[in-house]
Amino acid sequence: MGPGREAADAAALLDGFSACLSGLGLPLARATTHAPTLHPSFRWVMRVWHPGASSLALRRRHGIEGTPTFHGNTVEHVVETRTPFRYRLDGDGPLPFPVLGELRDEGLTDYLIVPLRAARGRMGAASWATARPGGFTLIEIDTLLALVEPFSLLFEIKALDDMLGAVLSAYVGRDPARQILAGTVRRGDVRLMRAAMMLTDLRGFGELSDRQSPDRVVAALNRMFDAIVPAVEAEGGEVLKYIGDGLLAVFDADRDEAAARRAALRAAEAALAALATLRDGDTAAFEVGVALHVGEIAYGNIGGGDRVDFTAIGRDLNVLARVERLCKTYDTPLIATDTFIDGLAHALEPLGIVALRGFAERHALFGHRRTAPVGAPAA
Repeated sequence: MGPGREAADAAALLDGFSACLSGLGLPLARATTHAPTLHPSFRWVMRVWHPGASSLALRRRHGIEGTPTFHGNTVEHVVETRTPFRYRLDGDGPLPFPVLGELRDEGLTDYLIVPLRAARGRMGAASWATARPGGFTLIEIDTLLALVEPFSLLFEIKALDDMLGAVLSAYVGRDPARQILAGTVRRGDVRLMRAAMMLTDLRGFGELSDRQSPDRVVAALNRMFDAIVPAVEAEGGEVLKYIGDGLLAVFDADRDEAAARRAALRAAEAALAALATLRDGDTAAFEVGVALHVGEIAYGNIGGGDRVDFTAIGRDLNVLARVERLCKTYDTPLIATDTFIDGLAHALEPLGIVALRGFAERHALFGHRRTAPVGAPAA
């Protein structure tokens, strides 16, 4: 189990452990782990290993316990009874659990699943299966059962690390989570980066909040973000911050600024298209303003006393915020600065040249359509 301590995460532990067992002569055709997690969207993480390949993670959403995928199946059985379960699959009789039929259809002949300690005292499971005629021998079953305890000790540690990383990523973002886990936790620790930036803001949020109950407002915001966030992530961007009824997303431009700007523009267009589709079938009309800019930002630990926040600051973020406010002035859902759009192929129209409040330089702006005069008020 020595190498298991060096495994980067639970997936690497499963891969290494399964490959080691195979190398010792156990005829494994499949191995899995099942662990509960803490995440806003997912309740369980299942990892599946096959010989010659890295394990595949399957994330199960909240509420899975009430579905046939979990309820009345082998994982639930061993978690509740806390006892191993073995079943030979090479017969043709009735099967006690639905998943066994799927495994038999895959050509597997024998199956063993055991309860496993996961993170924070929760119970998970691990399973092994073979396709060898005749299944596992009794010695092989005894070997697997003897290894459950040391494997469980390592898995509990790795699952806790994974869970911590997952919950941090959900609340502060992927890159900030990596920085925090790497030790960037002191107040004043910041990272400087160049990025293509995207800022969104919901129009009429005050009116929405006034006429709807808080739970309906939250549901509406979640529907809106469900349309925007996948578009950002599909282009390699990261939501750095939710800001009430809007969000700030960044696309790392340190290596290839033009590629980052193209990705941000595609994400903005895709998000607006998704919102338009959502609006067609929903009573709530999502009028969203999107601003695009490129520049330098600093983000890291800022706060007072023992309470800090992983947040972003910078001159170019202030430019971005000023530009976003002009979406309403120009009656356009999208505005990009000249700095952002420079050299990119695009279908945006020139909106005019404006002075942004607090900044000496003037910016040429581009958007979908223009209804305001060139001399529109400064943002």
